[in-house]
Formats: sequence, C-alpha cells, structure tokens
Amino acid sequence: MGPSLLSLLWILTLAPPARAAACRLCLYGPDNMAFDASGNVYLVDTDHKARSRLLKLSSHGRVLAEWHVFAAVPGHHNGPDGITLDREGNILVIDGGRDRVLKLSPTGKVLATFGGFGAGAFDEGGHVAADSHGNIYVAEAGPDIIRKLSPEGKLIATWHRDRGPGLNQWNQPETIAVDGNDNLVIQDWGNHRVLTLSSTGETVRAFDGIPNEPLRLASISGVVVGRDGKIYVADYQLYRVQEFDSDGRLLATIGNTPGNTLFKSAPYSIAIDGDGPLYSADGLSVIKYSRDGRLLARWQ
Repeated sequence: MGPSLLSLLWILTLAPPARAAACRLCLYGPDNMAFDASGNVYLVDTDHKARSRLLKLSSHGRVLAEWHVFAAVPGHHNGPDGITLDREGNILVIDGGRDRVLKLSPTGKVLATFGGFGAGAFDEGGHVAADSHGNIYVAEAGPDIIRKLSPEGKLIATWHRDRGPGLNQWNQPETIAVDGNDNLVIQDWGNHRVLTLSSTGETVRAFDGIPNEPLRLASISGVVVGRDGKIYVADYQLYRVQEFDSDGRLLATIGNTPGNTLFKSAPYSIAIDGDGPLYSADGLSVIKYSRDGRLLARWQ
C-alpha cells in the first residue's frame, strides 16, 4: 500500500525547493564565432583561466562536438580568442595560453601550430582571419602589431603601428575580418573606429560612425563583414550593433526596442552566417538575431 496523501504532503514540505532548469550548454564564457558552409557554429568558450573549449554547434544550437585543446598556464591569459575558418574549412584559432595559432581539421584534429612570434605575442588576446588565398592574418592588441602568414604559417610580413601622423596610427587592433576584395577590416579599439587595410598593409579607409552623438562608435567589441560587403560593428558600451556600407556610411542601428530586449547584456562579439543571421555573445549566452533586430534564439 502506497503512502497516504497526508504523508506525501509532509514529504513535500521537507523537500528542498526545486532547482532552476539545468543550463543547456553550461557556457564558461562564450565569445568569438565562425561558421562553416553548412551553417554550423564554431564557438570559443573560456573563462581565460582553467576552463576552455571549442564547441561545434548546429544552427539550432545543438552540440555536435566539443574539443579541449587549449593550454592552461598559471598566471596567463589562457584559452581561445579569435577564430576563423580557412578556404578548406579548417579551423584557425588563437591559443592564448601558449601564444600560438592552432590549425584544426573540421573534426577537431590538430593539424599544425603556428607561433614563435616572440615575447608579447597575443598580449591582451589575439584575433585571426584568412583571405581567399589562404593567407592568415593575426592582430595583437598589446604590441599594436598585425602579422601576415602564409597558409603554412610562415611569417610574410609584420605591420607595426605608425608612430608618425596618418591613418596607420592604430591603437590596440583586435577583431579582424576579410572582405570580398581581401582587404582587412579591423577593430581599432583604442581609436574607437574601424580601419580597413589592403592585403599588403596599406590603409584604405577608416571611419568612426557619425560625428554627432549618439551615432558615433563608443566602445567597439567586434567587427564582421557580410558577403554583400556590409560591415557590422558591435558596441558593448551602447548595447547595439551598427550596420555600415563598405565606405563607412551608416545604414542601420540594431538594438533593444520597445517590447524586444535583444541584448540583456552587452554584445562582446559579432559574427555572421554567410548571408543569414547575425550572432553575438554577451559573456553568458549566444544571441542569434535577424539583420532587422528580431531575436531568433538565445543559447545558454
């Protein structure tokens, strides 16, 4: 004979309160992303201390694979930072703990490591991009350096901040993307602007939004270029993303609207899936949204 209704009620009163639903991805600290031809998401996830991984997610946020290939060096800025895919679909990701670039196959096998750039490499994080020829570009904010590598990881050129007058006075270059003409579109964080360089390092243009507030860029946290050449800039201080054409003319502003809290926290990165939706990470979750600012999904 089972317990009486009274005894069941007594048991329930002694039981601890029900816990909130378990997290789906249980993210450590999501940040930069890249996409393959099938729309799968490669997400770096790290607390920059001891917990680091690379997640491969479906376009619906389902975990397809999880790789733990990053160094954990005591007292170091550990874990992955920038990430991109090369023309063959291999993954290029910064391993901050060992100051190197990892090249992984689409199944997560380590194919090569590129490094040996000297003291200060990847200081304050590093970001990576690849052009249509397979060349690799690495931006290092700390020493104000951008490096160009061959597809095999051999150093081709090192571009330093210009100490004289001119547009090449970048200040802490961070996120780096490549447009359809193999120009580099760079988050010039210290100057609150977006900088475009040619594949040989010459400055093409720079812009910082509309000169009059509130449309000027405040604190950039990421840039990405769509296949149509449009540039999307995440601004974590102002909780928004701005859309520009390739010449730096403002086209639209994406952010919270009445009845639509798109960004619960500041967008700390931005990525785009081909011609499709935009993605941002806020340090706690990944937000998938349309180009007109409609929330499509939130993964956490």
